[in-house]
Amino acid sequence: MLQTYQTKLGNIPIIHNLTSDMYLSEYGHFFGMLEQKLFVQSHSKGISTTSLKKTFSKQYGLTARQFNSLRMQLDGKISSILEKRKLDIQDLESKIACLQKIILKKSIQKEKLLQKLLRIPQTSQDFSKQRKKYHNIKFYFHQKKRRLRNLQHKLDKLKTDEKNHKVRICFGSKKLFHKQFHLKENKYENHEQWKEEWVEARSSQFLVVGSKDETFGNQSATYDLNNILRLRVADHFISKYGKYITFPEVIFPYGQEIIDKAKVSYMGYTQNGKPQKYYSSITYRFVKQRKGWYLYATVEKETPKIGTSNLNGLIGIDLNAGFLSLCEIDRFGNPIKSWNLDVPMYCRRKEQVEASLSDALKEILDYAVFVQKDVVIEKLEFSKKKASLRETGPKYARMLSGFAYSSFKQLIEAKGKKAGVRIRKVNPAYTSQIGQMKFMARYGLSSHSSSACVIARRGYFFKTEKPKYDSVLSFPQKFDKQKSNFSNWRSITRHLKKQYSFQDKIELLKADA
Repeated sequence: MLQTYQTKLGNIPIIHNLTSDMYLSEYGHFFGMLEQKLFVQSHSKGISTTSLKKTFSKQYGLTARQFNSLRMQLDGKISSILEKRKLDIQDLESKIACLQKIILKKSIQKEKLLQKLLRIPQTSQDFSKQRKKYHNIKFYFHQKKRRLRNLQHKLDKLKTDEKNHKVRICFGSKKLFHKQFHLKENKYENHEQWKEEWVEARSSQFLVVGSKDETFGNQSATYDLNNILRLRVADHFISKYGKYITFPEVIFPYGQEIIDKAKVSYMGYTQNGKPQKYYSSITYRFVKQRKGWYLYATVEKETPKIGTSNLNGLIGIDLNAGFLSLCEIDRFGNPIKSWNLDVPMYCRRKEQVEASLSDALKEILDYAVFVQKDVVIEKLEFSKKKASLRETGPKYARMLSGFAYSSFKQLIEAKGKKAGVRIRKVNPAYTSQIGQMKFMARYGLSSHSSSACVIARRGYFFKTEKPKYDSVLSFPQKFDKQKSNFSNWRSITRHLKKQYSFQDKIELLKADA
């Protein structure tokens, strides 16, 4: 698997009052300019990259490897835009479908209210109340139709671009581009100040691609066994900066041992069967941040072997807004331990939530390695639900927005792969109802821990638990015990959600115990 590590580069003096930061900034600007030109030539005008490689190498003095770095960085941005466009189309379609249901419902309410209003005498006191109510629902209906039109316009635009294979890139980000129209609000003294930041954002990074048949895995940026990084200067700047820029004592705070291992050569064979010395490919990305230039090294790391199993039990995780509930079971499905880990998600930036979530998952996976048990999570999908946040009540919307499931899923899969922990995914249907009615009172678990217990049990593919028919809770009238347990849990869940609030249901179940 590929792993990326970072370190900060020092500002090294070169010659004639020139420093390494000056070259990196100039080359970053040069690289960004060429990237924009390459995008226009290859994607707007449709010129093949093969012919462009010769043209760019001759006109701008690029080596083949430098052009490949340019092309790969641009291809990465384009592929991410194409993937995001697919997700945006799905998101817009979900929002439009939800809005259409709301509009249909409100249109029926509006017509019924109008008919009712026509039957009420205008001299009646109730007439003014109903008229105000009618105007409110009419205004609400109008605003929803406007929003539907705007969403449909965005969707049509995205689908047209997808059909015509058109890619739109704003180098430097759209957010920063639009700030020029609101200078005072964004604390710019004048347009020139904004333009300086805009130019810097468009030239703040460049890529140096490596290869396994090159010395130390990269011929343009050579990081040797003495931790000296030698960066080859582009031909366009050789007369000013010389052929190479050397960074001594480049140390990575994390992952240094992995990179050192990649710098050691090994013997391999070419396609013709001749012996040849090879290295692990190392790709470097130079990124300018507020504190200076940083170096990101991407190297292939050996994937650890899976060290956990389901032979002696499993660990289930139930994701909630603000905390994780865990339950450890033995190989027979009986809970032996349960606990919660706080993960604050409200009123926090995405980076803060991911940091808290990362710490909690590390603790869980370390424990999984210690007890040698696989981890079981739910296979959830919140994208469609989150698409309707605008149309739901504030309480439900706040709860849904607090779920960081996409981050949770990505982090636990990545960390599990690094730690050698197998992550199992199971069907999330009715885990809360089954846990609350079957295991909460029996084992003295909380409502969320009982859900985690059911999740863990599903990792063993046990048969769906039979509903507890003698519960203090009321069952639906049309309850058929001859149906499958899964079908009955569906009927029970729908009925209970209409009859009880969450807290009332939990209190009744506790009293019944």
